[in-house]
Amino acid sequence: MKAAKSLIVITWDGVSKPLEYVLQDVERNFDLLIFDHSAKASKDLVAHLNPTFYVSTRTENKGQVFYEVYKYLYPNNEERYEYIGVIDDDIYTSYSDLNKLIFIGQINHLDVFQPSISHDSFFDHRQFTHKAGYQTKKEDWVEIMFPMYREKLFKAAGPYFNETITGQGIDLYLMPVLQVIHNMKNTAVVHAIQIKHCRPVQSGDRTYSDGKSNFDNINHLRDLSIELINKHKGLFDDAFMKRIIAVRYYRGISLLKKLKRVPRMLNNMYKEIVDMSYR
Repeated sequence: MKAAKSLIVITWDGVSKPLEYVLQDVERNFDLLIFDHSAKASKDLVAHLNPTFYVSTRTENKGQVFYEVYKYLYPNNEERYEYIGVIDDDIYTSYSDLNKLIFIGQINHLDVFQPSISHDSFFDHRQFTHKAGYQTKKEDWVEIMFPMYREKLFKAAGPYFNETITGQGIDLYLMPVLQVIHNMKNTAVVHAIQIKHCRPVQSGDRTYSDGKSNFDNINHLRDLSIELINKHKGLFDDAFMKRIIAVRYYRGISLLKKLKRVPRMLNNMYKEIVDMSYR
């Protein structure tokens, strides 16, 4: 039986050149949904890109984009895809890299993944930056900038997308909880594929139309995730709670957190020195 296709959603501001940062170098092996978050652009402006779907709806940030895509895809609750990925409009990548990214996800049986981020990108989370010498590297979660989810997980998270404007908190709390509930826990960053985030990260310093900050959104998703855990208590152990739920995200990094990184830093330095000795 032929494997299901995957879907890539790429956002667009309705003004700039659509898919401005995406090199269309080969035939794509995935369906494409172009999401105009201005709700002002005509579909004719993207017709040359031959998108599978086009959605034009005014949204404020990524959580609302996720929710509108969820509503659009599942009016009858049907499933048709292997993976669903949602990409910001300022990600430099190519069709060939997206094809390969999906292929690597498939052959490694990944449930949630993202490409690595180039070191000259704008980024918030250094753990997702590119690491030479790895094809894939296990992680506890992947960020909202460029996540790839199994369709079942995307659908399971769908009703919660409307709980957050920014979408942050879906990535680091909600999705790991749903992965445990649905026994789809294979998460990784694909370092064989490298993308660049081309514009500064802006979500952290804003207050949104609901009067909440980005950190309010994150903490709200954490509370909802804890409610889910309490409904499925037998599935979650202390290690998960310490690794995912106990980690809080604030502006800046505490000195204690920085000190905890020192042993891993020394271990990585040792591995680099050993690797260099064989060159």
